[in-house]
Amino acid sequence: MVNTILKEADLFCPNSVRINFTIYQFIFVILLHHRLPPR
Repeated sequence: MVNTILKEADLFCPNSVRINFTIYQFIFVILLHHRLPPR
C-alpha cells in the first residue's frame, strides 16, 4: 500500500519521493504508538 502511494507521488514530483517516504514513515510510527496499549 505504501509502495502504491510512493509510485503515485513519483508521478507528480519525483524529486520529493524521499521526503514523502520520510513523512509516511513518520506517520506510520505515530499510528503504531497510538495503537499500542497505554502502560
